[in-house]
Amino acid sequence: MSVIGYVIGSANTQEATVLLEQKVRAGYYVILEYENEKVLGLVTLVTTGSPLLDDNLNDIELVQRVKKIGNNIPTYMKAKVKLLCKFDGDRLAQPDLPPVAGTPVRLATDDELRKIFSDGTIRIGKLIGRDIEVKLRVNSLTRHLAILAATGAGKSNTVAVLASRISEQNGSVLIFDYHGEYYESEIKNLNNIEPKINPLYLTPAEFATLLQIRESAIIQYRILRRAFKSFIDEIKEKINEGNINYEELNKNFAKNLIDKVNKVSVNEKRKDSKEEVLNKIEDFLDRYGEIIDFTTGDVVDKIKLGKVNVVNLSSLDEDAIDAVVSHYLRRILTARKDNKVKGKGGLRFPVILVIEEAHVLLSKDENTLTKYWAGRIAREGRKFGVGLVIVSQRPKGIDENILSQMTNKIVLKIIEPSDKKYILEASDNLSEDIVEGLSSLDVGEAVVVGNIVRIPAIVKIDKFEGKLAGSDPNLIEEWKKAKEEMEEYSDVLDWG
Repeated sequence: MSVIGYVIGSANTQEATVLLEQKVRAGYYVILEYENEKVLGLVTLVTTGSPLLDDNLNDIELVQRVKKIGNNIPTYMKAKVKLLCKFDGDRLAQPDLPPVAGTPVRLATDDELRKIFSDGTIRIGKLIGRDIEVKLRVNSLTRHLAILAATGAGKSNTVAVLASRISEQNGSVLIFDYHGEYYESEIKNLNNIEPKINPLYLTPAEFATLLQIRESAIIQYRILRRAFKSFIDEIKEKINEGNINYEELNKNFAKNLIDKVNKVSVNEKRKDSKEEVLNKIEDFLDRYGEIIDFTTGDVVDKIKLGKVNVVNLSSLDEDAIDAVVSHYLRRILTARKDNKVKGKGGLRFPVILVIEEAHVLLSKDENTLTKYWAGRIAREGRKFGVGLVIVSQRPKGIDENILSQMTNKIVLKIIEPSDKKYILEASDNLSEDIVEGLSSLDVGEAVVVGNIVRIPAIVKIDKFEGKLAGSDPNLIEEWKKAKEEMEEYSDVLDWG
């Protein structure tokens, strides 16, 4: 590779300024050789200017006179280069010394880059501007991952590519599909799961969330907890005796639960609290009766190995989604613990969980059941083979404690300064210069950092080969089709 420029000015072991003689763009990898060392750098910023028309110029007439000379105004290009590591065999160590002024800089060769970026398990894309595969280390996903981007920057495409390729390695992924993007997609190895919940596996807190009874409503919560526990204990006893009719149980669920509420609240002085619980049970049945099903099995048994498992949440509101997702998280973590501790039973294989719209379910401003269990998985999941992937277009809305535990990050185009600042503050492995470059990324381009790569990678994510339900609609085509259908319908009705 030929020299593209030379180090100028002062430098340190973290960064150098390069005067360029060839055009490059941010995201290119370069090599600096000095002091018998070979150091890999990343171009984070490219600027251009002219020695005749510098930043201190305030005379517009001078600019006009210079322009009259012709178009041969002397210009220069400079690049900020982040020094990533020195090549020391297979080990990538930090540079010991800064490069001196005049150090030549060249583009890294394909072989040099492949040694660093192509030794993972699954391909996610290519380095920007180079035909070099970037492969992720899947084992490091148990240290969790955040996929962050502005709307339309390529989050769903990234999730689809990642999930598909994990399943091709016989891995198991479970996507909580907030908007129904993946449920009817063309993802291979798809296993669709209806968001059904068997009350036998619910905790009283989860059921209270479905009924929109907060723990702060102390009397209502106490009445419901007692009634629900008594109701479930009675059903389990009938199941053990073999004396159960599930069809009748589903049909009479509300009636039987209401009877229990009336019994456990006999001595309650606040009759209005009991009435409020009864009203909320009836309201719940009107809104969510279809997700309660005593015939459905444990959610753990629905998750398949070698599949992209998708739970379609698009028909539910936020409270129901919170209850469903938190229930799955709790059951999966508990089942993996049981399997690890007992050596059998529970959930027999690791699973990667993907939570879409993380700023809603893992909000920094609200306490949700999902946030509680996601926090537990963020802290404990690695030991039990449960990886957490959170996806959001509003990073600053995510609970900082959870975001900071996402050791790995795939960050696509981010424009909002407050989002960039929040990501930087929550990340140990993202530097300010890399974060500042996020707004210059194109759609589908991303910065990948963490244990899933050896060093930060600037990647063009592969395009998912197939359709996602969340793809942008073709408005012109849909309007045209609707017009043709309306005209055809009008002709049919025209008897004259």
